Amino acid sequence: MMFLGVPSAFSAPMRLWRFYRNLRSLGLFFSVCLALAVAGSADDVYAGEVTAPAASTVQKAPQALAAPTSSNPAASSNPPAPADRSDLTRSQDRKPAAGRTGSVLGLSWLPAFCETKAKRPECLGQTSERADARALTLAGLWPVRNSFCKVSEALQAQDRKRDWLALPAVPLPTELATKLAVAMPGVASGLDRHMWLRSGSCQTLEPDAYFSLQIRLLEAVNRSAVGALFRSKVGLDITEAEVRAAFDTDFAAGAGERVRLQCRKVGDRTLVTGLTIGLSATMDEASDLATSMLGAAPIRSRCSAGLLDAAGSSRQLRSRNEAVVGTVGTGASRAGAAIELR
Repeated sequence: MMFLGVPSAFSAPMRLWRFYRNLRSLGLFFSVCLALAVAGSADDVYAGEVTAPAASTVQKAPQALAAPTSSNPAASSNPPAPADRSDLTRSQDRKPAAGRTGSVLGLSWLPAFCETKAKRPECLGQTSERADARALTLAGLWPVRNSFCKVSEALQAQDRKRDWLALPAVPLPTELATKLAVAMPGVASGLDRHMWLRSGSCQTLEPDAYFSLQIRLLEAVNRSAVGALFRSKVGLDITEAEVRAAFDTDFAAGAGERVRLQCRKVGDRTLVTGLTIGLSATMDEASDLATSMLGAAPIRSRCSAGLLDAAGSSRQLRSRNEAVVGTVGTGASRAGAAIELR
C-alpha cells in the first residue's frame, strides 16, 4: 500500500510539471509564429520600397544621432575628430573635365615665320640679339568659328588684299601702342589692324582692353617654365610633349592638353612656328591664364616635334648656298643645285 501510495502522493507535482512543460512548448510555438510574422512584414516593406514608383516614395532626411551624454564636464569641450580629407585630395588629383573652347591665343616664333617671309617689315634686320628672336610673340586672339562681325564688305575686301597697313589704325593709347609693337612684331605689317577687324569685332572688349589682355597672357607664358624651355631650345629640336609638360608644371595639371604645337615644313626641315592655346568661352579681361585654359576643351596634336629655328641662321645659309649656285656651271649640275635649295 505504501508503494501504491507514493505515486498518489506525487501526482499533483507531476501534473504541475507536465503543465509547465506544455506551457513552455506553447510559448516557444508562439515565439516562432511572432518571428515569422515580423519577418514577413519586413519583406513586404522592402518589396514595397523597391517596386513603388519613385514619385510616390517619400524619403525622409536622416536624423542626426543624439550626442552621448557624459558625466565628465570636459568631454563636451573636446574638439571633434578631424574629417577624412581623402576624398578632397583625390578630387584635387583628378584632371579637369573637358570644357568648351571659346577663343584661341596664337603665339608665334618669329625666326621660323621669317624663314619664308624674309621681306616682311618685322623680319628685316632680325638678329639673335633682338628680344623677338628669343621669346614667343603675339599672333593674335581670335574667337572660334567667328570673324569679321559687322565689318563692311569694303573693309573685308581690303583686308583680303593683305595690305594691312592700308586698313584703319587701331585707336590705342601711345604707351600701350608702343608696348604692343614689341609684343606683336607684326604691328610693323599692320597685323594689329587685321586682328582687330577680323577678331576684335566679334567680342565685347574695347581695343585697349582687348590688346592689353593679350599682352598679359603672353607675358605670363614667357615668364613661365614654357618661356624658359623655348629659350633653352633655340637651334634645337623641341617636342610638343615637353611644351605641354611645362604648361602643366607652371599653370595647372591638364593645361598642356589645351596647347598645340604649330609647325611648317621648310625644305627638308620641320620648323616650329609657334603655339595655339585654347581658352574658355567664359574668359574675360580679368581671367588668369590657368583658369581660362582649364575651362577649354583638350585639343588633339598635329605636330609632335620640330626645330626651334635660330634667328638668321638658315637665311644666312641660304644666302651662301645661292652664292654657290651662282658659280656652278650651266647644265645638269646647276639644275641639281637649284633643286636642292627648295
